[in-house]
Amino acid sequence: MRLFHLILAVLSLSLTLHSADKKPNILMIAIDDQNDWIGYLGGHPMVKTPHIDALAKRGTAFTNAHCQSPLCNPSRTSLMISRRPGSTGIYGLAPWFRNVPEFKNIVTMPQYLKQHGGYTTYSTGKIYHGRYGRQKTDKEFDVIGPGASGKPFPKGNKKLVTTP
Repeated sequence: MRLFHLILAVLSLSLTLHSADKKPNILMIAIDDQNDWIGYLGGHPMVKTPHIDALAKRGTAFTNAHCQSPLCNPSRTSLMISRRPGSTGIYGLAPWFRNVPEFKNIVTMPQYLKQHGGYTTYSTGKIYHGRYGRQKTDKEFDVIGPGASGKPFPKGNKKLVTTP
């Protein structure tokens, strides 16, 4: 009986250690000006979104999330530091939250995931505007990909289609 308990304890410990190593991948897609035409949100007959629909089906989709502000800077600040614009005092396109003394060293979502989950964090696009992160002085993400131009146009304003 003692051997059985020992084997059971070893198996239990090994299963616990094995499952502790398997943390889920996290992919957060933050999109400005999105509506509910995406398939998994109800869709629209003219809009086909099979890849994002497949991602939503495999993961967790927040279908009742609401924007904290109609402007991008206060809304993204709210998302990253978990504080409403009414708490941060950031209501416009400036200031950037790291330039506010109270939030200079606040832990952001990517920092928390790195510190407490052991995640490597990546960013691309315009989750933060400007040149932040391009000079290797940032503390938010481990890897900074290409930034956004801030314009919905192809590089060089090249025309990509010939239809009106």
